[in-house]
Amino acid sequence: MPEALDAFLTRRTGWTWADVRRAIQCRRVQVQGVVCKRYHRQLGGDETVELDGAHILDGPDHGTLICHKPRGVACSHAPGDQPLIYDLVPPAWRHPNLQTAGRLDRDTTGLIILTIDGRFQISLTAPERALWKRYRIRYSGTLAAGASEQVAAGLVLADEPRPCLPARLTLEAPGVAELEADGGQATLELCEGRHHQVKRMIAALGGRVTDLHRDRIGALTLPDDLASGQMRALSAAQRSLLLA
Repeated sequence: MPEALDAFLTRRTGWTWADVRRAIQCRRVQVQGVVCKRYHRQLGGDETVELDGAHILDGPDHGTLICHKPRGVACSHAPGDQPLIYDLVPPAWRHPNLQTAGRLDRDTTGLIILTIDGRFQISLTAPERALWKRYRIRYSGTLAAGASEQVAAGLVLADEPRPCLPARLTLEAPGVAELEADGGQATLELCEGRHHQVKRMIAALGGRVTDLHRDRIGALTLPDDLASGQMRALSAAQRSLLLA
């Protein structure tokens, strides 16, 4: 599919967007042997692109990665928050513009996307898109009667007058307050991303989250063969699922 010139060069060189656009503006980039100063010039896949006279070959897109986040790593660039999810990125795929699309808490595991594509990142996190996400939960305590109905109606959280958007809570096992290690299990599907929302929703219902795992974003499910701590390039088919 067509790709903008600046996106192609950012993906293939590992340079920042700013450095790539500066090179284009300074007439250092040629397409089909002709200097091109248009950042968003669409490439159809068979054009020859040169930077400072060197042919830039196309290859696998490692600019957007699907990751199985393990427990204990932070979705942060701050050195003081180490260990960081970016430490898990293979050296050949590291890029100064790589960002997570949203965040998972340090103790939350599961599916997360990393990308250098700002527009794609926004498409996954914009509130108006209301992209559904699925979480598998283990909790201690006993949830309030009619918990699923309360969540479906729009749960009110402490210190927030605006109710949550309607969500879907499925209880898979009863919670037992006396047996925290063997507490209840549930699945929660929601389409917004407030701070610590899943944990706060379960707390509002009388429980406490002890284990949290996200296994689905939109129509994309965490692949069974992607082990904890691993990541790989997002395929075109997987990207389509996220944009569906």
